[in-house]
Formats: sequence, C-alpha cells, structure tokens
Amino acid sequence: MREPSRLDSAQALGFPVADEPLAVDLADTLITATDPTTDLLADEATCRRWWDLQRDRLPEGTGIPSLSATTELRQAVRDILDAHVGGTAPRQTSIDRVNVAAGGVASTRKLVRTDSGWASETTLVTPDEPHQLALAAVAESLIEILAGPTPHRLRRCANPTCSMLFLAQDARRRYCTQNICANRARAARHYRRHHH
Repeated sequence: MREPSRLDSAQALGFPVADEPLAVDLADTLITATDPTTDLLADEATCRRWWDLQRDRLPEGTGIPSLSATTELRQAVRDILDAHVGGTAPRQTSIDRVNVAAGGVASTRKLVRTDSGWASETTLVTPDEPHQLALAAVAESLIEILAGPTPHRLRRCANPTCSMLFLAQDARRRYCTQNICANRARAARHYRRHHH
C-alpha cells in the first residue's frame, strides 16, 4: 500500500489544496470565493494540523506558530499573491509583514568543498522563538515565487466558484486540483454536451 500523498492527507483533513509552495498552501487555507470568506484554519487545533502537514518542508527544530501569528502572515501572503495574479499592487503593510517574518530568522552561508567543486550551504540560526522558523519558511517561499524565475506561473483556479491559487508546472494547467475542480469542469462539459 502506498504512502498517502500530501494532497491526500490534506484533503482528508479538510484542506482541498496541498503540495503547492508553502506560501501558496497557506494562502489557500482562506477561501475567498465564498461569501463570507471561508477560513479553513478555524481554531488552534486545525492550525496545528495544517502545520503538521508541512513538517517535512520546515527546518529542523521548528515550533508551531499560534493561530493568530499564522493567520496574520496568511492575510499578508494572500493579499500579495492575489495582487500579483490580479496585476495590482498589494498593501505595503502586507509586504512589511512578510519581511518581518523573513527577517525573524538569521541565516548564514558557508563555503563547502564537494567532489564536483564548490557549493554553499545555508545554516539557520534558531531564534529564541522556534515558531519563527515556520513563519520565515512561508515568507521565504513567497519571496522565491515572486522574485524567482517563474512568477508568471502563479495562477488562480479556472473554476469560477474557486479561489485557490497554484503554481502551474506546465502552461496548460488551469485548475487547482484534478480530483475536485478539474473533475467538476469535465462533468459540467459532459452534461452540457448531452443535455442541450
């Protein structure tokens, strides 16, 4: 029997999207296509479960941030990603919040000799508050998406009733998940073809 994927595990816990970059996965815990907005991190226990899902993507020794610290950073990340996809400017307070999270952890690079030549190795200095490592990992993920080589791959799901974001690995990807939104779109097309 195969080990469940991060997406399988996330969906079993009520998080429809997973396995996107960490910042996108956090932003997608806020469903903005519903009115009112649906918050998938409704309490401390759910927040802890979400962070536990991400454990393998976080630095060793990372603590779990509180619900308020998580949702404060999530709001800033969501604002920045939504603005990027929409071609608008995010709020400066959102940028400042991400930069505070990124700056909460000191890192240093050192030179390492390898069999094939030289490389650098980044070492994180564990802060007094280990949960800052998790918040910094989200901020670093966001910085990598937007300042990296492929910011144009960030997309919003093509399902008009979905607000999920994703990083498309190929140009044809239009839906956040194959097993939810893409299936719904296929079912709707099939219904229209056979009932009109």
